[in-house]
Amino acid sequence: MKHFYTFLTKFATKRNISIGLFLIVLFNIILLPKFPELISAIEIDIKSILDLKFSYSTDVAYTLFENLGEQGRNAYKLSELFIDFPYAIIYGFTYAFIILTLFKINNLERFNIVSLTPFLISWFDILENTGIIVMLSKYPRKLNTICSLTSTFTSLKWIFAVITFVIVLTSLIYLIILKSKLRIKN
Repeated sequence: MKHFYTFLTKFATKRNISIGLFLIVLFNIILLPKFPELISAIEIDIKSILDLKFSYSTDVAYTLFENLGEQGRNAYKLSELFIDFPYAIIYGFTYAFIILTLFKINNLERFNIVSLTPFLISWFDILENTGIIVMLSKYPRKLNTICSLTSTFTSLKWIFAVITFVIVLTSLIYLIILKSKLRIKN
């Protein structure tokens, strides 16, 4: 674990954070919106893909898969493989770098273990993607247990995303308070 922290700390630079944030924005503006465009070409009304829900039942998942049709299911599978997998890795490292940097600035390095929280988002996102790909690959066969597990992974992904957001927000607020106290002293 110490080697991993050494690695993270070494690469938690403003440059790498900037590159990571740029890639996250790129994914969100250019790549992630492509899936709905692919689906709209099939002319069906999809409210939301499974990745964007907090949880879902087997009926909801398989109704979506049915509505997607073969072309939509293939597009969904490809987007999970080639867009969402790399995206999960990029945001995991970027958010970990942000937390490490904020903790260093705030002199809270003794709590660096918290910087692993974004990797939990990534981990559950990757498990979610794997489950969705397996379900899509075996369609029309319904894999109830895999679907339930995948829905749990989706929920855990969102829970750790909120926790990460709270950690970053709290660190930023702490930094603002710390800086204002320093200004008052001087």
